[in-house]
Amino acid sequence: MTTDGAGAARAWAARRGPSASRRGRLSVAGVAGGVGATTVATAIGAIDRGVFVGRPVDVLVCRATGDSLVRAGRAAQLVAASGGRKPVLAVTAADASGPSRPMTARLRLLEPHATAVIVLPFVRRWRELAVPLDEVRGLLAVPRTELPRSLRRYARAAQDLRDLIDGRSPAPARPIPGRASTPPTLGSNR
Repeated sequence: MTTDGAGAARAWAARRGPSASRRGRLSVAGVAGGVGATTVATAIGAIDRGVFVGRPVDVLVCRATGDSLVRAGRAAQLVAASGGRKPVLAVTAADASGPSRPMTARLRLLEPHATAVIVLPFVRRWRELAVPLDEVRGLLAVPRTELPRSLRRYARAAQDLRDLIDGRSPAPARPIPGRASTPPTLGSNR
């Protein structure tokens, strides 16, 4: 579940087992084209499997839209059934405002089908760059304080994703003042 990052990290490490280390690098697939799978794979140093075709992957990427979340739920069930372990779901925000309340409710419905659900923030500046992957590459190697302000939240979410997969406890989600202190997903900004 996503409410306990440390527990999710331990569960992920236990599910991966010894066969995961023989398998090599992590793999990422998107539930459709254009959902951000290549960006996520580049950010965390994983293999980009393109659009999900039924092969087991470590991370499934979708957008914070109704159709994409439905596809993510189905794909996560297929991955768990074929590989015996649940994938991590990385949800890319559709805009700068983040997931709406109905989307947040749908994200909660995905939690039983995934090791964790991590919301990746929208980065407006990547729409303006000719080759945004050049900026994404090595994002986790740069100290966050040296990153442009607009990239820091994405870098933190990508680091949480990487830490979760590596079996480390991700940084706890910071509560927003005046809101409930139990976030439904890591990296969400209700």
